[in-house]
Amino acid sequence: MSSHNPNPFDFVPFADEDPVVKTPEEWLALGNLKTGCITVEMKALTPVHIVGEQPMRGNNIKESRFYKRGDKHYIPGSSIRGALRAFIEAACNGWASQLTPYYEKTYKQHSIGFKVVDSETPAEAKIAEFLSDKSSIDQRFCVQSSATNGIDLTSFLFGYVPGKTDDKDEFNTAWKGRITIDDAEVDDTLLSSGANKKSYVIPDLNNQDAFMGGPHPSASSWWYQKPYSIIRDEYGVYKLMGVGFRGRKFYFHQDPKKGIQEYRDVRKWGFLNFFQVQCLEKGRTITFDIYFNNIPEQILNLIIFSLEPGKRIRHKIGYGKAYGYGSIELTINNIVFCKKGFDCKPDAVDLNVIRKTIAKQVDIDKIQDECSIANLFHKPSLDALSFILWYDTDCLFTYPNRAQGGFNHTMSKDERKRYADTIKFFLFDNKIKLGTVLTTFQSVDLSQQLYQLKPALNFTLYQQRSRGNVYFKLKEKRKLGFECLAV
Repeated sequence: MSSHNPNPFDFVPFADEDPVVKTPEEWLALGNLKTGCITVEMKALTPVHIVGEQPMRGNNIKESRFYKRGDKHYIPGSSIRGALRAFIEAACNGWASQLTPYYEKTYKQHSIGFKVVDSETPAEAKIAEFLSDKSSIDQRFCVQSSATNGIDLTSFLFGYVPGKTDDKDEFNTAWKGRITIDDAEVDDTLLSSGANKKSYVIPDLNNQDAFMGGPHPSASSWWYQKPYSIIRDEYGVYKLMGVGFRGRKFYFHQDPKKGIQEYRDVRKWGFLNFFQVQCLEKGRTITFDIYFNNIPEQILNLIIFSLEPGKRIRHKIGYGKAYGYGSIELTINNIVFCKKGFDCKPDAVDLNVIRKTIAKQVDIDKIQDECSIANLFHKPSLDALSFILWYDTDCLFTYPNRAQGGFNHTMSKDERKRYADTIKFFLFDNKIKLGTVLTTFQSVDLSQQLYQLKPALNFTLYQQRSRGNVYFKLKEKRKLGFECLAV
């Protein structure tokens, strides 16, 4: 039986269907337009850390202080906005604004995946050549450089910045978002600092620049990318190639205290650097405002649902999400509507009426009218998102450790030979030529043959073989469907 925990994150697969795009005018025509303000309470279900100043001790982070501007601490509105946008993008099959189609690798750092970068430099020339006619992200889900054919729902809500026109001298038309999220001020008394306060830590690699992560999310793995084929580089080394990101990445919830304790096992992890992080304490609450301007009521209800997505689904925010930090519960305290801009006398709204309306609409199996928010969802994506963000801290999730072929594992000379021979015999036995696209069965078969040498090669297989079949048990426990989301 396997002894490893499931990996801390999972993917919402990209949909088979194209993202729905409409012109801004078509989005505006979906219903009665609403302008107003939502006051939201954020409760820390686990400690929350927003990165501020990080003093260093050599190459190691000494401590990470909570974000501060002037003499006050904040959770920036941009952080809240990012979490809300990512949720709506996944639930509604929108464009993937937080992904990059490139495999960048920086000196002294791990391969980078799922991060917006300016550079288009591939990790390796051979891989770049192999991928020259293949996209790591399905172009349907990339933010388009022009709004000629319309924009997706999240771009309508949060704004759209296009690329340049064909002549490279001008930019295409941009679209200003309809939502503004204020910063959430955090009083010093709510933070884990000073006398009689708790201490929170995060593990990192000793004397290295890179923040600790999972197996290299490069093109030459089946971790972030879907299995594709086998090639040989200029040095004759076999490389297992993946093409196309598995989907949108989200982190599971867990108890950070139990999770961090796992990394203290020197036999598995080696000596790690544990640095202190200043956090918004568990159980503490803060408030912030969301202003919305001329949004159709149907889309406003979607925003309300995304803030309060049912009884068991919770958001994550900030730094250290892989270790259990950043789990939050959002509760709407108040909504007001303004008839003529924000300067008018606002109309109070009965929140209970709105919540009951939304609860009925998320029952996608019942007949829906055209104004239901269920029409905006992509159900398989929302189900996958709900599975990952289901709030339950009983299970532990940790990165693959060194002993299990994880991020800092280096194979011995004998292991490298066995690894190469396994691939060679696999090609021979299956009569497969280099570069041939592997079937799903073949990629699973090869991953199983290599499992003892590199269990973290194939993301799906690694998750499924976790300790005590945890992954399968979670699938069974977390009953999916809109019925689990209803308020």
